[in-house]
Amino acid sequence: MKNTIPPMTDPDGKNWPQPPTDNILIDDHHALMTQSDFNQLIDYSHSVPSGVYPGKMWKTTAQGGRKFLWWFGELPGHDDICTNNRREILIVEDRLK
Repeated sequence: MKNTIPPMTDPDGKNWPQPPTDNILIDDHHALMTQSDFNQLIDYSHSVPSGVYPGKMWKTTAQGGRKFLWWFGELPGHDDICTNNRREILIVEDRLK
């Protein structure tokens, strides 16, 4: 489950813009996404978003230009605790173009 972004089901997430989780491929080190999906993520390079609930995603840019996907996950067996996860973003070409 460490490479899975849970669905964002919290009512507070209804106004949080982000791409569908099934558009993003995640392994132990990277998150692959299109430029379009990347552009939908809110940038929190200098802070952390308020409102913690599973499935919430955002992006950051580190010094040197590396970009990261962050998301709140679920801690198995603990409904009230979220994990904080990140993967380096790799932009892939949209095959529909």
